[in-house]
Amino acid sequence: MNGWAASIRSLHILSLFFVAGSSAFVLLIARPAFKKSGMESLDIAQRLNRFQLKLVFWALLTAFLTLLLGLLFQVAVISGRSPEQMTLGDIGSVITGTQYGAVWITRLSLLLLSFLFAMSDDWGRGERRTSSWTNFLLACALLVTLPWSGHAAAGEGMVLLIQLAADALHLVAAALWLGGLLPLALLLHWTGGAASALPIAQEATGRFSLLGLACVSLLVITGFLNAWSLVGGFAALLGTAYGRLLLTKLGVMLLLIALAGFNRQSLKPKLLALSSQASLREFQPILGGLKRNVVAEAVLGVLILVVVGWMAFTPPARHSQLTWPFSFRWSWATVQTNPRIRPEIFFGTALAAFGFVCLCAAALRRAERPWTIGVGLASVAYGAAVTLPTISTDAYPTTYMRPSVTYHAISVANGLHLYRENCALCHGVAGYGDGPVAEDLKPKPADLTAKHTGDHTAGDLFWWLSEGIPGKAMPGFGAALSQEERWDLINFMRALSAAERARSMAPIVESEPWLVAPDFSYRTTRGEERTLKDHRQERIVLLVLFTRPQSRERLVQIDQAYAKLKSLGVEVLAIPQDERELIPEGATRLHDLAIVTDGGQEAFEVYALFRRSFSAEGSLPDPTMPPHVEFLIDRQGYIRARWISGDGVGWTEMKNLFREVERLSGEKPSVLAPDEHVH
Repeated sequence: MNGWAASIRSLHILSLFFVAGSSAFVLLIARPAFKKSGMESLDIAQRLNRFQLKLVFWALLTAFLTLLLGLLFQVAVISGRSPEQMTLGDIGSVITGTQYGAVWITRLSLLLLSFLFAMSDDWGRGERRTSSWTNFLLACALLVTLPWSGHAAAGEGMVLLIQLAADALHLVAAALWLGGLLPLALLLHWTGGAASALPIAQEATGRFSLLGLACVSLLVITGFLNAWSLVGGFAALLGTAYGRLLLTKLGVMLLLIALAGFNRQSLKPKLLALSSQASLREFQPILGGLKRNVVAEAVLGVLILVVVGWMAFTPPARHSQLTWPFSFRWSWATVQTNPRIRPEIFFGTALAAFGFVCLCAAALRRAERPWTIGVGLASVAYGAAVTLPTISTDAYPTTYMRPSVTYHAISVANGLHLYRENCALCHGVAGYGDGPVAEDLKPKPADLTAKHTGDHTAGDLFWWLSEGIPGKAMPGFGAALSQEERWDLINFMRALSAAERARSMAPIVESEPWLVAPDFSYRTTRGEERTLKDHRQERIVLLVLFTRPQSRERLVQIDQAYAKLKSLGVEVLAIPQDERELIPEGATRLHDLAIVTDGGQEAFEVYALFRRSFSAEGSLPDPTMPPHVEFLIDRQGYIRARWISGDGVGWTEMKNLFREVERLSGEKPSVLAPDEHVH
C-alpha cells in the first residue's frame, strides 16, 4: 500500500507544481518578455496562454483526485481496514478528529477556490490579472499547507515553526523552478520557428535564469534545515532508509543543478549574444540544445518528486534506528589517541582545502578552467586519500544505534547488579580489568574506566556485549541478556568511567560542566512526586546522601539554612542509605528539609559510584561508602561540585556552600543540557 500512497502523493505534489510554477512563469516570465519585446499580440503568446489554462485545469483536477485518494489511504492506515472495507464513519472520524483531517479540509477548500478562479480567468486576452495572481497565490497556499500533515508537523514550539516554514519555502521554491520548466520548453520550441521571436526567447531565458538561481539558493538553505531537523547527522544518511532516500534525492538534485548550471554558464550567454538580425541557422542549434536540457531538467525534477513521495511514508532518520553498512567509520578520536598522525592529517587537510579553492576559482572563472579543475580535483582526491585512512576506525552494524534505555538511575543500578554477576570476574569490581580470573586471560580484559573506552560509541559497546570480541576472551551476551539489560550494562559502564574521572572533584565548582547527573524519580516526606530532570532550567539541586546516625548534625544544619538556600534558588534532596531509616536518630527538629522516600534506593546506589577520591580510602577499587556526601547539580543537569564529610572543612561551614551556589547562580550556561541517552 505504501507504494500506491507514495505514487499518489508524488502525483499530487507534481500537479500543484504545475499550477504554481506555470502560473508564475506566465505572470513573471512570459508576459514581461512579450511586453518588453513589443510582441504581446504574437500568436505564440496566445498559444502559451491557452496551454496555461488547460494545464491549470487538468493539474487542479489531478490534485483534487489525488487529495481524495490520499484521504482514503490515510483512513486505511488509521482504521486498519482496506479501502473496500472502510465505512463513512471511519472517514468522518479521520476528517473531524485528527490534525490530518483539519488540514485536509483546509486544503480541499483552497483547491475548490482555485478551480473557481482558474475558470474565471481570461488568459487568452491577458485580462483579469487579479484573478490570475489569486490563482497563483492559492496554489502556493496549497503547497504551504502540505507540510502540516507530514513529518515537519511532528516538532514542538519554535522547532515546529522552523520545520514548517523551511518545508513550505522548500516546496514553493521547487514549484517555481521545476513547475516552470515545461512552459519554458514550449516557449523555446515555439520561438524556434521564427527569427523574429528571438528577443522573446532571450528575455524569457534571462528572466527564468535569475528566478532559477534564487530558487536553487532557497532550496539549498531550506533543504539543509529540513535535513538537520529530520536526519540529524551524517551517519543517519547511510544507516536509515530515509537517509538513503534523501541521498538519492540529493544525487538527482546535483545532476539537475549541474544541468541548469551548464545552461546558465554556456548556452544562455550564447543565446543572449545573438543579435536581432541572427538567422534561424544561427540560433536554432543553441535554442534546440537549451530546450533539450530544459526537458531533461523536467524529467529529473519528476524523479525527485517520486523520491519525495516515498520519503513522506518513511519514518524520519532522526526517529529511526540506524544500521551502519560499513566495517569502518571516521573518528577524530583517533588523533587524540595517536598524536603521531597529526602531521599527516594536517597535510592532507591543507591539500584538500587548496584543491577546493582551485575548484572555486574555476567556478568563478578566475583562472584557466581545465588546468585549475584538474589541479583542484587531484588535490582534493590526494588530500582525502591521506587524511581519511588515518582517522578511520572499526565500525559495526550497531555503531550508531540509539540506546533504547535512557541514562536513568534505575537503569544504571540494574546495570550495576548485572555487572557484578556477569563482568566483575574478569574486569574487576571497579572495572580496571583486574578481576580474579584476569591473570589467566590473554589478552587481559580491558580497563573499562580508561579514556579510550569513552571514545567508543554506545553502539560499539552494544555490539561487543551482544556478539563478543573475536580473538579475545570477551564472550557475547546476546542470548543470555535481553536488549534492555545490555543497555543497562552500558549505562552502568558509562557511569563507572565517569566516576573514575570524578575522583578529583572537590567542594569547589568546576569551570567546565561534564559529569552528567543521572536522572531519577522520587517521592518526598512532603508528598512531592517529581524527577531530578524537572528541576532543570529552574533550580540548582543540592543532593545529599546521608547515613544514620552520622549525618544527624549536618542535616539539622542544612535544615536551619534551608530558607537561605531556597532564596538562592536551591532545591535540597536528601536521600537515606536505607529507606527504612528516613529520619536520622536525634534529627526530630527537621522542619523544612524534605527526605526522599520512594525512588531513593536506586539513586543512592548510583550516586554512591561517585564516592571515589584520591584519599587513601577513596583510592581503593571498592571504597567504603562515606557516611555523608553532597553534590551540587547545576540547572543544566551536570554535577559541578562534591563534598565528602571528613575530607577537609569543605561545606562544614555553610558560607562555603553559599559561595559555590552563588557562583553557579551567576553562571551563564556554556553547554546544552545533557541528552537522555549515552553516546
